[in-house]
Amino acid sequence: MAPGTRQLWRFGLVSGGFLLLWVIGSAYGLGVNSPFDALLCRQLAAGSVWGLQAMGWQASVATNIPTLLLLNGQPTVVVGAPCDGLVLYALLAGFVLAYPGPTKRRLWFIPLGIAALWLLNVIRIVALALNHRYSPETFDFDHHYAFSAVAYAALGGLWLLWTRQSAAVAPAKASLATAAPATRSWLTARVAAGVALLVVLALVSAFQSNVVAALSRGWAALLITGPAWLHQVPGASAADVPAGVSHLALPVGAAFLGLFLIISLLGLWLLLPARAWRQAWLCYAGIGAVCLLLLALGRAGGGPGTYRLGRLLLDFLASLLPVVGLLVLLWRPTTTPTTSVELSSAR
Repeated sequence: MAPGTRQLWRFGLVSGGFLLLWVIGSAYGLGVNSPFDALLCRQLAAGSVWGLQAMGWQASVATNIPTLLLLNGQPTVVVGAPCDGLVLYALLAGFVLAYPGPTKRRLWFIPLGIAALWLLNVIRIVALALNHRYSPETFDFDHHYAFSAVAYAALGGLWLLWTRQSAAVAPAKASLATAAPATRSWLTARVAAGVALLVVLALVSAFQSNVVAALSRGWAALLITGPAWLHQVPGASAADVPAGVSHLALPVGAAFLGLFLIISLLGLWLLLPARAWRQAWLCYAGIGAVCLLLLALGRAGGGPGTYRLGRLLLDFLASLLPVVGLLVLLWRPTTTPTTSVELSSAR
């Protein structure tokens, strides 16, 4: 196996393992809404209060709710679990640990990167508090989309910085350098299309609630106007789905997951070489088959535990696809001057 292929497989296995541990840990109280999560929220609230006070504002946290910011005695922002940056820290650390690079450089890059994300999050919370004070009508949009886009853009910038630093320390092998020659314009078109699909995927993720609401309305209308046998479909209503598995009707969840997977797989098909695409597709098909088997066992009497395990694997499958697409894009090396000299001499 070529060194580049071995490194890519190592990266996929390590990042996939981290992602699976994260999904399973979150399901059992080790991630979001855990005691560590609550500690992060209180610490971010305290840091934001300090920042507002340094700017001259009368800021504090509520006595009975230590994550609620008060501005001039009025409530503004609650620092909740989804906004404490824990997911960003895990994504940064997992990427740096999985991507090739010097171990010593990892020891300072990960802590400094997490510190930078923490500082950015404090600035974000301070800005949201002032946003709520002066422009409450734009608060929801800025909170859910604008500031989140800034945070994930910063994470992507740190990822890109790590790949560039790793390339500077250990230049790519000649076999990797010629993997994507700049003279093949059709390959550039494929990459551009793959990037466009990743952008679509990011938009579907950002507006997930809107997409799911539209699918739910469509399914509800279909149940009213469609044939009677639609009511016999397993999980036709959300009430038929076991508690803790999903709050959506099964066809709605399946439609959203199908949309997500189609966009992701098509993007990977454009970004990955043919052989790597076939290997990735076989892995994802195997995980999907196991998911369907577990869901079928749960339907046949296996209990909510079987349902939940199937749902965990589905979340893992859906989460891994866009991450792999972005990582393949970051992994793709640029053409070096040495390669150009070799091509010129070959002529």
